[in-house]
Amino acid sequence: MPMPSLLRYLPLVLGFVATFAAAGGVHQPASSNSLQSLLAPLASLSADFRQVISDGEGYEIQALTGTMDVARPGKVYWKSAPPYEQLVVSDATTLWLYDADLEQVTVRPFDHDIARTPAVLFIGDVQELDDKFRVSSLDTDGGTTYTLVPVDEGALYQRLTLTFKGATPTAMTLWDTLGQQTRIDFSNVKLNQPVPDSRFTFAIPDGVDVLYDE
Repeated sequence: MPMPSLLRYLPLVLGFVATFAAAGGVHQPASSNSLQSLLAPLASLSADFRQVISDGEGYEIQALTGTMDVARPGKVYWKSAPPYEQLVVSDATTLWLYDADLEQVTVRPFDHDIARTPAVLFIGDVQELDDKFRVSSLDTDGGTTYTLVPVDEGALYQRLTLTFKGATPTAMTLWDTLGQQTRIDFSNVKLNQPVPDSRFTFAIPDGVDVLYDE
């Protein structure tokens, strides 16, 4: 299911791997504080993206491009371009998953999916970072890469990385519980630019199937 997985692994998935303890990651308070200082000022983020999903052996399963807008609290617009034309929209109350090829819309409560995904880094409460993740970091020529390991054993992914160059997020990578890796590179990034509320609502087209998942 490309769209649910696309939402699940929302924009955080790059190819930087930090060193982890057997318990699943060493928490570095200084790294967590640094990441919070970068995320806290982000009221909104708009970007183009390229997403590549690979299997546990490193073979590419799917590659797609698209555009995204996210805003606090809880607002998401995530659209992939053809041939995988799909759309995720959230107004912080309702989540719409629209598959144009299937002519199908799935409607869910916002918290049903997003609150347990990496998207929460961009649209959730930054103050909860230490409660949700073990955070470490690594400086490279490409910027600073933060590695986050979920504290919740029921999380949808094993770990993720988020890379910043200066104050700008440039990439994200996520490893799921099946060993797949999703890498997302951001380009044309705009921080804290006004995004109209209409961007985060979805008018269901006539004639499409509507599925309600409560």
